[in-house]
Amino acid sequence: MCAGWRSGPRAAGSPVAEASIAMFVDYGSPLARRVAGDIWSGLARAALEAGYARTLAFWESLVEPERPPIPGGPAVQIFVLGQDRPEAVEEVGEAAEPGSSGVYGVVVAVPHRPSPLAGSLLYQGVERLKGRGVRAGAIEPALLHALPSECEAYARKLLGHVRR
Repeated sequence: MCAGWRSGPRAAGSPVAEASIAMFVDYGSPLARRVAGDIWSGLARAALEAGYARTLAFWESLVEPERPPIPGGPAVQIFVLGQDRPEAVEEVGEAAEPGSSGVYGVVVAVPHRPSPLAGSLLYQGVERLKGRGVRAGAIEPALLHALPSECEAYARKLLGHVRR
């Protein structure tokens, strides 16, 4: 099954490009919640600017995902955890849909002064996805601050991978 950007029928009969994005967020982390919101805002803006008229968002808890079926599979799966709750990295691989042909984002939300261990946490998240069968080239890792401009740049980078 090919996940990603697709065209769907509009009321007038002409196709509309749409994207499906799954966001798995550690809601127990204030850092992760803020960064996830900024990433979503960036994705929505970037998709509109790229000419996509409809974006489907699936937001789930990273720690307790309900995992409803995503029609057509998600084009982008983003896993956001906070440096303030490192134990959430254990859940990154559990929520992944490795059969998807899209791109996977692993984000560790960091405060103004990140811990030296934040990079290790990011590495663990990537390794958990790879352990679930996700190709390393399909994973875009990032340490992000709760800054809209930084999160939007990351969102644009993710969409750039999908549109290749």
